[in-house]
Amino acid sequence: MRSSIRTRLLAAFLAVAITSAVGLSAYFLSELESYGLRKLEDRLNSESLVMAGMVAAQLEAGGETSLPEDEAEALASELARVGPKISSHIRILDSSGKALVDSGDESGVGAQYAETPEVASALAGQRGAATRITEDGRVALYVANPIVVDGHVAGVAYTAATTFSIRTLLRDYRLRLGGAIVLFVLLTTLLTELLSRWLTAPLLDLARTASAFAGGDHSVRVRPRGSSEVKALAQAFNNMAEEVQTVMVELKEEESRKSRFVSDVSHELRTPLTAIRGAAETLLDGDVPEDDARQFLSTIARESERLSRLANDLLTLQRIEGATGELPFSRIDLLETARRAAEGLAPLTESRGVQVVIVGSAPPVLGNKDRIQQVLGNLIDNASRLTPENGVVTIALSAEDRHSVIRVLDEGPGISDADIPHVFDRFYRSQVSRDRSSGGAGLGLPIVAAIVRSLGGTVTAARREVGGSVFTIRLPSAGS
Repeated sequence: MRSSIRTRLLAAFLAVAITSAVGLSAYFLSELESYGLRKLEDRLNSESLVMAGMVAAQLEAGGETSLPEDEAEALASELARVGPKISSHIRILDSSGKALVDSGDESGVGAQYAETPEVASALAGQRGAATRITEDGRVALYVANPIVVDGHVAGVAYTAATTFSIRTLLRDYRLRLGGAIVLFVLLTTLLTELLSRWLTAPLLDLARTASAFAGGDHSVRVRPRGSSEVKALAQAFNNMAEEVQTVMVELKEEESRKSRFVSDVSHELRTPLTAIRGAAETLLDGDVPEDDARQFLSTIARESERLSRLANDLLTLQRIEGATGELPFSRIDLLETARRAAEGLAPLTESRGVQVVIVGSAPPVLGNKDRIQQVLGNLIDNASRLTPENGVVTIALSAEDRHSVIRVLDEGPGISDADIPHVFDRFYRSQVSRDRSSGGAGLGLPIVAAIVRSLGGTVTAARREVGGSVFTIRLPSAGS
């Protein structure tokens, strides 16, 4: 079973806290023990020096080199009187290391201490000190100072005392220490739990938001909070969510476009195929008068040509939008290209009784001459179809803000406000050109828009105030 971040944080914080507490406790207890021993040794040394000085002065005053028995008894009586008031154990040893006076117990008188290291040092004229552990685990400290009379060691002032050790401290206060440890663990756990909740709350919020996002709610976002790292993570998630939502919207739009495209293509194919099938089935039935047969064959040829045009237009649109880059770019003279486009459509425009006029000039552009001529040809064809007989289609060239501008103006009924947003959609026909027999498949203007976009330009449609429509193409100029 996988543990959560909060559990891991809780375990980590507890481990760090307990380890730190144990380490610090051991350090401070050790320092406390060392400090106590140093202070105790200083006290014992002071007491030993005072006692050695007193005994030496007494011996010098009596002209003696050893402590007389009566004086030893008086000193023992005095130490016995003040013994309960002091925590030190004081002994007076003779020059052989034998105890003459013992403040703790008269039975200690006569005991030999010459073999102990600290007493041996004092008998040699040097201060001696030693530390030993008693049977009950406490620390015993011993200090011995020589009693010097006339330059000779006449005896030893020997002091001792016991103090606590870490082990005895833990033993004596184990219940209190146990309670303190339990309280410490509880407080640490509580604080760690609160801290871990505070630290993981932004992550849990991020996890919930990510889960909702994965569930399909692409509008959810995370409120960046917490540490700088978590805020950066939340902001990165929000940026990713924005990009994903944008992509999803684009995918839905693309899917919708594809669905509409398939539907539109199917609709466009249905009419000519139905006409071809009906004419062919009639001819197959036989007994069709010659004039009717020729009419049916004419229908088959005409509708087949429409299918061919539709297929060619679709392939053209696909190549342009596919951006394969197979067509080389060069500097294009727009005036010359406009003349070629008008001349190529002259038989068609003349048959409609429409005149094509070219006015103005524009800087050259970078592009493909055939593609730009195709754009102008489509626009001239549309304009001449909508312009009444004896009307004029105008191609106006100009330069505006480092762009070469081409405007194709007709004198037809104009584009309605409802049609303007859709004139460049595939298979769309304006209200004035709904009849498929008089117009194309609704791919001419989408091809125009695709070619202009591939050249880095824009194309727009508008209604003229004087009547008619105007299509405006803006292409980046290539300089003069």
